[in-house]
Amino acid sequence: MNSMDERVQAGTRDGTAREADGRLAAFLQAVGAPTGDLRGRDLTAGALRGTTGERDAADTWWNGERQGLDLSRLDLAGLTLDRADLSGADLGAVRFAGGRARSVRIEGAVVEAADFAAADLSGASFRRAVAGQASLREAMLEDAVFDGATMRFADLGKALLDGASFDGTDLWGASFVGADADGTLFLGARLEEADLRDVNLTHADFTGASLKLAKLAGSRLRGANFSNARLDGADLSGADLSGTTLTRLNLSTCNLRHARFAGAWIEGSRMRMEQIGGAVGEEVAGEFEAAQASYLALEANFTSIGAKDEASWAYKSGRRMGRSAAGAKAKAALRERRTRTFLAAFYRWSADRFVEWLCDYGESMSRITRAFAILILVFAVLFGLAAGLVPAGATAGTRNVLDLVSYSALNMMTANPPEIGLDPVGRFTNFLVGLQGAVGIILMGLFGYVLGNRIRR
Repeated sequence: MNSMDERVQAGTRDGTAREADGRLAAFLQAVGAPTGDLRGRDLTAGALRGTTGERDAADTWWNGERQGLDLSRLDLAGLTLDRADLSGADLGAVRFAGGRARSVRIEGAVVEAADFAAADLSGASFRRAVAGQASLREAMLEDAVFDGATMRFADLGKALLDGASFDGTDLWGASFVGADADGTLFLGARLEEADLRDVNLTHADFTGASLKLAKLAGSRLRGANFSNARLDGADLSGADLSGTTLTRLNLSTCNLRHARFAGAWIEGSRMRMEQIGGAVGEEVAGEFEAAQASYLALEANFTSIGAKDEASWAYKSGRRMGRSAAGAKAKAALRERRTRTFLAAFYRWSADRFVEWLCDYGESMSRITRAFAILILVFAVLFGLAAGLVPAGATAGTRNVLDLVSYSALNMMTANPPEIGLDPVGRFTNFLVGLQGAVGIILMGLFGYVLGNRIRR
């Protein structure tokens, strides 16, 4: 580009800037606010007609077609707009970055591609505004109202949205990355393909909202409400759904990898075990007690939809988390030399570990069968060492492997000592016979319980 072209472009820019400054100055002069202090001013079309008479077609700040205020493409950052009413105005592509307009009313206004970055718009009302691609990045929007607005592909990244309302708002493709939206309302909002990653959405209400293909990875959704929401294909990986309401939803196409569910109410929601990615988020973070509560919520949901195998997986995973929590507590108590706490936690850990080995927390028939086989062999060895099983007509105890195993197996599975030509002699042998019989009764009862569970499933 030669120097002549550069001078022409610079001149064009200077001309455009002078024209914009002239439009803004003419507007401020017409409304009697040359300093730009428009606090509490009614700047709606009706009010402007009433105070300045019929509009001159030459007024560059008036839109004849819309019959309303036209401040499009102007830099308004120097204005004071607290409680001003700009409803119905054309504010397309205006620049208000870093400005202040608390409780301003921009209802039904056109603010497409407007730049409100880092502006203080606390309590502002954008009801029914057309705000596609508007930038509200890092803006202060506590208690702001966007009900019924059209905000496709708007940027609200890192904005402060606590208590804001987006009832029925079209937010297709909008970005909220890193925003703080505690207690925000999205009732019936359209959030398809919206980017809500790493957003604080604690106690947010998404009742009836559509979040198809929305990105919610890593977001904090504690206590949020998704009643009657659509979440087809949404990414909830790593999201904190603790205490969240997710009842009767279709989550089967969602990414739920390592999400957190402690205290969540998710009964009746369609989902699969594989979607969790092998472990809930609390387990990945080593928060075992919270992980146990998370698996409990999943178990309740899987049971409610009749997914018995998934419910069994969640139940066993929760029990393992309880065991891991007890183990961690025992280690901490040992380091701190708290003997009583250590013994209590170690007992819980060891008992849970034994129950897992014995029957996988009441879910595995094969493990009980294995325990039967091992105990039959162990008692057979003990009977042999004690030499207390005496064959009829003999004076010494038998050490025949077949005799010992047969007696041990029958004694394990019958209420009384078997009569197969072997008599228990001696206190120790009779003690073993009684002990094995008691263990056998317990295992048979446990086997029947697990078998009944399997049959019911």
